[in-house]
Amino acid sequence: SSSVVGMLDRIEEALGKELFASCFPLILTDNGKEFSDIKGMERSVYGGERTKVFFCEPNRSDQKAQCETNHKLFRRIVKKGTSVDALMQADMVLVTNHINSYVRRSLFEKCPYDLARKILPDDFFALLSLEQVPAKEVLLTPELLK
Repeated sequence: SSSVVGMLDRIEEALGKELFASCFPLILTDNGKEFSDIKGMERSVYGGERTKVFFCEPNRSDQKAQCETNHKLFRRIVKKGTSVDALMQADMVLVTNHINSYVRRSLFEKCPYDLARKILPDDFFALLSLEQVPAKEVLLTPELLK
């Protein structure tokens, strides 16, 4: 849970309090132990509240189906049982860029970046070093990190 809070702190510091709050007014997650520090997740590094955390019902992965899809795509690149400790932030950004550039039937043949660009400000992507990968260059295998 401290890693989750730490990452939210880093994202909020990169975006600033106002941009973070406008992009992440709430966080929907499961009740895994990594999300047990609700107060830490909701607390802004600048003081006050940064977001609200809500939980899906137990055994209801359908309530956050897109997150589950991202998890499956992540595991195509980083196989289950493989430690992520050796991955650097640049590796995680690379993986994120490829996963969120993957065109999905459930998004009417769009990728998550196509939709996010319609609602999130350009600063969001620039401040987090997020870039869309051309569809023909998306790689969802362990070779991405080699």
